[in-house]
Amino acid sequence: MKILQAMAQYPGKTGSGTYLQAIAKEAHKRGHKQAVIAGISMENEEVEFKDCADIIFYPVVFNTENLPFPIVGMSDVMPYKSTRYSDMNEEMFILWENAFKEKIELALKEFKPDIIITHHLWLLTSLIRNMAPNIPVMTICHGTDLRQLELTEKFREYAVDGCKNIDAAFALNDLQREKIIQSFNICEDKVITIGGGYDSDIFYPKDKASLKGNIKLIYAGKLSYAKGTMSLIKVFQRVRKKYEDVELIIAGSGSGEEEQIMKQVNKAEDGIHFLGEVPHEELGNLFRECDIFIMPSFYEGLSLVTIEALACGLSVVASEITGLKNWLGDEVNDSGIISYVKLPSMLKVDKPKESELPHYEGSLERAILEQLVNLDEKKNQFIGISKIVQELSWSNIFEKIEENIYKIYK
Repeated sequence: MKILQAMAQYPGKTGSGTYLQAIAKEAHKRGHKQAVIAGISMENEEVEFKDCADIIFYPVVFNTENLPFPIVGMSDVMPYKSTRYSDMNEEMFILWENAFKEKIELALKEFKPDIIITHHLWLLTSLIRNMAPNIPVMTICHGTDLRQLELTEKFREYAVDGCKNIDAAFALNDLQREKIIQSFNICEDKVITIGGGYDSDIFYPKDKASLKGNIKLIYAGKLSYAKGTMSLIKVFQRVRKKYEDVELIIAGSGSGEEEQIMKQVNKAEDGIHFLGEVPHEELGNLFRECDIFIMPSFYEGLSLVTIEALACGLSVVASEITGLKNWLGDEVNDSGIISYVKLPSMLKVDKPKESELPHYEGSLERAILEQLVNLDEKKNQFIGISKIVQELSWSNIFEKIEENIYKIYK
């Protein structure tokens, strides 16, 4: 089978980029031939597809004469310099569309895919569906696409025009599945919940006989207000006054206004360690050095990094993201290894009401303290849910995708 994957942004560094890389790795294991269309920031930028050296890459290069602006990101804040869809004018959009059209035409002519897997129910998927009407197109929804439908009205019609005609849409959870059906008027039979996973070669638990040294909390992800990073820093400073042997590790990067978060980290009291962006293959080792993962985000499609942390045996404190709770299921949610924090009311899909932030931050602090108190029991808690977590590996996720590929292709 010849599989072409397509993504309008960088194939890595974000949750959707991790998803693309994971699918590529699993497809390679099963002997599929592959090609990828994706955006990169500059000429000769190195893009590595882990364990998949035979992938044919068709890069769309931004910051060039023909495309003179940064990659357009699905989130308003990306871990690299980016352009927001809401800031694209008609001239920029035409340049963007022409650049991707060129690579799509080239890939269709040279690679001749049997099936196309796109990422995000958004502009690129619509463009590909209309350019390749006779090739099956399957799309993975990552949540940020549904958010763009709300935030960027001017592109709604363009996105829906092609996306409504795709052959299958994969949802991260059942609630997202219902929203896809409603937003794009796609037949229910074509929308399948498959969730997200983790790389079991990278994320696995370390057998600790006992906890030694300082207790380490960790956040990994984009540094942005929507991710709750500022609230986490504020709350940790209060926790530190009660537990002097607690450290906070922050792994990630931001851009634009969000750089203020990095400055805040650098000014913070002792106990906070800012590592910047950590390569994905090293994140598992970092997790195994830590004790509690914190995910204070105000919006997530699923939060793959939380699943990765669970796979490494960490206790978790997470915002009450409906998709995550739905996907993990009652046995994990009720195990005690994860504490959820009720979200504040939102002005926008990822912007909380300022007046409710103190209450949210108080709840976040209590949840962290709860996990700190129960830390000695976490090994037994993890043993109880380890088999469930193992079922969330990328190998199992790709099996579901592959089953649907063959149903559609035949």
